[in-house]
Amino acid sequence: MKKRKGRMFFVVSVLINLFIFCLGGERVEAASSYYVSVTGNDATGTGTLANPWKTIQKAADSMKAGDTCIIRGGTYRETVTMKTSGTSAKPISFQAYKGETVTVSGADPVTDWVKDSGSIYYASMNGSLGTKDQIFVNKQMQIQARWPNSAQQNPMNATFASVDSGSASMIQDESLTQKAGYWVGKTVWCVSGTGYKSYQSTITGSNPGSITFDPIEIPAAAGNNYYITGDLNDLDSPGEWYYDSPTDRLYLWAPGGENPNNLTVEAKKRTYAFDLSSRSYINITGINIFASSIKMAGSNSCKVSDLKGEYISHDSDVTKQYSTGIFMSGTNNELRDSTLTYSSGNLVSIQGTGNQLINNLIHEADYSAADIPAIYLLGANHLISHNTVYNAGRHLIFMPTQNSRIQYNDLYNAGKLTKDCGILYEFAWDGQGTVIHHNYIHDNLAKNYSGTGIYLDNGSKNYIVHHNVVWGNYTGIRLNTPSNFNLIYNNTTYNNGNIGYWGSKFQSDMYGDRIFNNIFTTAFTLPGTHIEGNNITSGTDPLFENPAAGDFRLKAASPAIDAGVVIPGITGDYAGSGPDIGAYEYGGSKWTPGHDFSFPPDPVFEDVSVLYINKVRQSDLEKGVISPWVPTHSKTAAGVSASRSGSKSVRLGTGEDGIKQTVTGLSPNTTYVCTAWVKADPGEQVEIGVNGFGGTKVSQTSDRTDWTMVQIPFTTGAGAVNATVYAYKKSGAAYVYVDDFGVAEQ
Repeated sequence: MKKRKGRMFFVVSVLINLFIFCLGGERVEAASSYYVSVTGNDATGTGTLANPWKTIQKAADSMKAGDTCIIRGGTYRETVTMKTSGTSAKPISFQAYKGETVTVSGADPVTDWVKDSGSIYYASMNGSLGTKDQIFVNKQMQIQARWPNSAQQNPMNATFASVDSGSASMIQDESLTQKAGYWVGKTVWCVSGTGYKSYQSTITGSNPGSITFDPIEIPAAAGNNYYITGDLNDLDSPGEWYYDSPTDRLYLWAPGGENPNNLTVEAKKRTYAFDLSSRSYINITGINIFASSIKMAGSNSCKVSDLKGEYISHDSDVTKQYSTGIFMSGTNNELRDSTLTYSSGNLVSIQGTGNQLINNLIHEADYSAADIPAIYLLGANHLISHNTVYNAGRHLIFMPTQNSRIQYNDLYNAGKLTKDCGILYEFAWDGQGTVIHHNYIHDNLAKNYSGTGIYLDNGSKNYIVHHNVVWGNYTGIRLNTPSNFNLIYNNTTYNNGNIGYWGSKFQSDMYGDRIFNNIFTTAFTLPGTHIEGNNITSGTDPLFENPAAGDFRLKAASPAIDAGVVIPGITGDYAGSGPDIGAYEYGGSKWTPGHDFSFPPDPVFEDVSVLYINKVRQSDLEKGVISPWVPTHSKTAAGVSASRSGSKSVRLGTGEDGIKQTVTGLSPNTTYVCTAWVKADPGEQVEIGVNGFGGTKVSQTSDRTDWTMVQIPFTTGAGAVNATVYAYKKSGAAYVYVDDFGVAEQ
């Protein structure tokens, strides 16, 4: 009997052990919940509600897949760095305790202030961040000592001096009354020339009425804004500070001249609140951040939601504003249902593949006036949906991205500190089917100085722009040449609601651009290489419901009703004999863009199938010979700076050389045109061709020594859905160049 009981115990033990092992041999352990409190103790705490830890990092070091860290209310001054990842079934979670406010801060208190003179006090401050130093009084950013003094603490509304006349190395201004040599060694900041962006330079000489400095790229001109910083002697106004590095002293004239010992004074000490780099399946919910950011570099499937972030990034050096703000790269990361405000650079920077920015309120970006946007959008397959974005020194969204979706956003007040900018902007990039749709894009503050709504600058191509409402800008939509395969459908523009272009080279090249079913309330003229139709222009009142109140739906008598052409993949279901012209179908839903925290939307990334889109991927060859391009023959083809548009083309090497790409998604029995731009060194020839489409190979050769477009029609066979396009050089001791391929329906 004892032997049978022993065997029974053994069997039960085996079954229990089998149960606690999951597929793949990983042991299944119960998920844990850990608690953190500002009154806790990392040494003696147990991570329980009754005996919590003091730091979030202590919990992070203890957590495994499936665990949750619940954080009690208070401010935590740390950078939380993850050492492990969750899984899709068992993410790691950080969340605020229900009903309590949690803030992870990048700033530390500065105390023990000593009176220096007048209203100026000083305190010891070790650990300066250099150009990233940032000082707060009662949670409000203070201004670094400067001339002229700023009337406001808000860096987006600062006070500037004005240039009387200038050059690349000199500013004249009668307001500069300081003695000779006073400004030498200090820094001048200036939005110079046409006001495109800011520059900084070290002052080399000064006299009453003028300063000289190391040359900047764009010469200063009359009317440009500028200021000077870098001198303790200019700490002469409430709300200013200066850090003296030799003595490690922070000097402050507090707002109202108050004694800073009676105020909460903090200095930025850390860049990040959370660093999730190279980690996966981490969720952060309901946690605020202050004077710091969140980094998801090379991360996968991490999600940040219900966050309030203030003063996300700061750097006084205008050259260090790129890839700032909440940073996402890797794949499938998400930021949603959050508020972000104040950054000298980006408020959000997105790279990688398949990341999402959904239902956020984002404002006060790029107060350095660098050539960057509130949202920097790189990489591919991103979803930017249902956000409200406003108030930026320059652009709101800069979009050198591929096959992304920018939809249902309310975008306004770009150009607060610069000119000649776009609310949505791109330059010389292959969007590869990026779709911009159902957005409000309005009130570029630089509208008197080329402030545009949707700005596809010289060399931009392969963007699909439809069902947007654009108003209150210098130009509604701008397609600067060369502009290729941009599809502009069913947009409504108003109040400078036109479409414009400009180009210094290839001024008539808008090949592949199609402009249909749009309402343009002012006249426009474009080069003849594009195709347009069914547009309403100046002279015809589209009869909007109430444009002054932002209601651009059509009245019952509108001439736009049923006047559009059917565009598969764009016009969709429509009532009547045809689709309406413009962004709203009469009698259809009144779609509304922007964030909604009360009823958060749940958008998805949708594939599109649109006629006349360019089927060639990496068509501009800006990245050289990368997938889906394949080198052939000697395989010496390489990206070089001798470009037709953008910055690069591909050069085929000496001897026999070539590149090819298999183009997919074609329709049987359909005529397409393959295009490419080519240039040859003297005595050389380049062949552009198409094969593998169910018919006989077609090709064309060129020996032109200037950039020339070749066009090759071909018709797919009965069962053909693919074709191979190629560039080929048979022989020779010199080179040929190819750029800007295209394959689209004829």
